[in-house]
Amino acid sequence: MSTLRALAAAATVAALALFAGCSGASSASRADPVAAGSAAEDGSYSKADGNAEAVPAPAPAGQPDTTLTPKLARTAQVSLTVPDVEGAAVKLRSLAASMNGQVTAENLVTETDAEAKQHLISVMVISVPAEALDSTLEQLKSIGTVTNRVISSEDVTTQVADVDSRVHTLNDSIARLRELWRKAGSVRELSELESQITDRISERDSLVAQQRALAGRVANSPVTISLTVPEPASELETTGFMGGLLAGWNALVSSSRMLMTVVGAVLPFAAAVAIIAVPLLVWRRRRARLHRPDGKGPGQAAASGGGTPDAGDATS
Repeated sequence: MSTLRALAAAATVAALALFAGCSGASSASRADPVAAGSAAEDGSYSKADGNAEAVPAPAPAGQPDTTLTPKLARTAQVSLTVPDVEGAAVKLRSLAASMNGQVTAENLVTETDAEAKQHLISVMVISVPAEALDSTLEQLKSIGTVTNRVISSEDVTTQVADVDSRVHTLNDSIARLRELWRKAGSVRELSELESQITDRISERDSLVAQQRALAGRVANSPVTISLTVPEPASELETTGFMGGLLAGWNALVSSSRMLMTVVGAVLPFAAAVAIIAVPLLVWRRRRARLHRPDGKGPGQAAASGGGTPDAGDATS
């Protein structure tokens, strides 16, 4: 009989202990609805009750995420020589569409060279998916001759991870502030909490815009393409007799141009020197005539010649 009483007493104590534990867990859940909420392993949020906002679970302390996927923003610049710029532009539009991309910029310029010949130069920017960049660059060879190609890659893994982390942190902070806002008891507390919530939402929206911009840079690769027409080949070859004759003629024309350029540059100075030097030379010549080595000027020589008796007069 005593054995039955002991078993009954033990069962009663166990039931009371179990009931106390369940009551404590339930009261703790009601006291802290934010802490009661749990996050799924894939990063989704769960709610503590029907009225609580979604709150992200805190990341484990001291455990950095080492599973970051590299994020590369790739760009390319290509120079093509094509026989027809406008026709090549049409082909580039078709190529961008076939790669699920688009033309984001196009600039068609007409340039005039030294021989008054006009040339069309076009610069186009097409945006294609990052995974189709290499294939796009290969297909550009069918449109024209590739004279220059530069491919650049920028690692934005750290930027993407930083922005993502700050967005999650702000979402957590906004959810907690909203919970406090529901429990605020005065107008002043409501106003302060509302101001903080607004500031954090504004900061989060800015980060979300950066997040989308980084995602776009990683997902799409812009390709800047310069289209030019090759220089027309000369009718005469640059080797052999005709080539030498053409080279000599070009050298003569070039030398003549240089000579005329020098003459044109010196002529103003020569004119200025002549204006000063010519009157000076005339004055010096006149002075030299007036002062001969025998010490007689032209007037004195004429006077002495006139005073000499003529041979005929002496005979008479």
